[in-house]
Amino acid sequence: MSTRKNIGWMRDLAFHYEAMRSAHPDDKLMIVFDIDGTIVDIRYMILSVFRAYDREHATQYFTNIHSDDIATPSYDLSAILRDFAIPAVARGDIAGWCSANFWSKAAILDSHKSFHGVLDVIRWFQLQPNTSVGLNTSRSEMLRSDTLRVLNTLGEEYHVKFDDKLLFMNRGVHVPQGKKDGIRHFKDMGFRIVAVIDDELENLESIEQLDPLGEMLLLHAEIILGSSAVRKGRSALRRNFFDLTELISKQRLPLHIEFVWHGVDDESILRQFLVSSVQWAELHVRKHIDTEDLILRRKPYIEMPPEKGENPARLDDFLYILCDAGRGVKLDLKDPGLTSRVIGLLKASGFTDERIWFTINIEEMRRGGLQLILDAFPKAIKQCPVDSLSQMMKETPLEAKKYLGMFLHWGIDRFSVNWNTTGSRRMITQLQNWGYDVNIYNVPDLEAFLQAALLLPKSITSFFNFPKWFYTGRSDEMEQPLRVSSHRLSL
Repeated sequence: MSTRKNIGWMRDLAFHYEAMRSAHPDDKLMIVFDIDGTIVDIRYMILSVFRAYDREHATQYFTNIHSDDIATPSYDLSAILRDFAIPAVARGDIAGWCSANFWSKAAILDSHKSFHGVLDVIRWFQLQPNTSVGLNTSRSEMLRSDTLRVLNTLGEEYHVKFDDKLLFMNRGVHVPQGKKDGIRHFKDMGFRIVAVIDDELENLESIEQLDPLGEMLLLHAEIILGSSAVRKGRSALRRNFFDLTELISKQRLPLHIEFVWHGVDDESILRQFLVSSVQWAELHVRKHIDTEDLILRRKPYIEMPPEKGENPARLDDFLYILCDAGRGVKLDLKDPGLTSRVIGLLKASGFTDERIWFTINIEEMRRGGLQLILDAFPKAIKQCPVDSLSQMMKETPLEAKKYLGMFLHWGIDRFSVNWNTTGSRRMITQLQNWGYDVNIYNVPDLEAFLQAALLLPKSITSFFNFPKWFYTGRSDEMEQPLRVSSHRLSL
């Protein structure tokens, strides 16, 4: 099942939020989200209760049904059942049982999955000064503790925390009236409501009655295909995609994060880097296959053999240019035994500690490479990748913490996590909870870059292949052997 993407509404929300903040600089602002059909994909809840019916009644009606097969975002289970090959005589009993058990504790705990991007959007607003995210749901008050527990479990890896005081639940009234009561409740708490996002148009039409001046941006979160015909309210917008790249501009990035351009290994990328505002250039350092010179090449020769005419850039050329430009250099030493030679080139080109950053693996540490760095540039950043500890951090976290403590004792002061490692968000969160500085690397595109930035790591290393921001760095998939002129670089 695919989602229809409308790229305008996140930009509308971003502009409206900024306008409201500018008009009311001292007010407490709030963005209000519905839960089911807006944060939580109700298809998984529906599927969960269907499968519970099978287990309870020893049937197999839903064995081969998947969430993508549920095309109607509706609580009308009878209508959904008509899409499946289920005997008409059984549908009524199934719908009745499933409706009675839809909001059971077991269903709540077993079936929650958030829509792509929504928790990142919530995280963004929770990071903004004097801004809160409220939840306004049609769920019964009896489900408060389970709802909070499950939502906060979903939000943990995004650094999203939902506050009990900012959750309004239905108190036994008709849903549109309950949604109106929720908005009134938040207003009484002193919040100025910037926007309301809900998957039911009737709810937005009800809330609209509380907003005669039209200050609230009302957004219809119609996420799933196959929903009923659209009925537009006067100020409600029908939108359906949480696109961070439309919400967060380059100027709104967290200021304290250090950004690193991944793979500044050829002249074309170096030129782009030098005209950007990115401070750190990452260089992949290897020995030339024939001359033993130190060159820049990400892929090993055994994986990508040299082609005729390939002439990779020399490390010393790039170091002189980057030092002259006042930029920092992050050195990823890809071949063993290079540390001493690289240190010599850094000194010759004029680099000082505060603009030097080494990525060093365990094997090179054991060869004494880390001690050479500590002796030559004691205040430089010393980073170690820890993706190999992913399983240990999950299963035996105390043992993993002991290993990390050993690295710190040796002189490492930053740990690096590959964004594409399974469970990377969990690893990053755990490392941050333990108080360690974290670098996120191999961040492929703008959406992933913004998602990583919202975790507030110490640094992010990205390819900067962001056409929307007029950056066209080389992605991992685009990498090819480079043919450059043999003359010394002069930029």
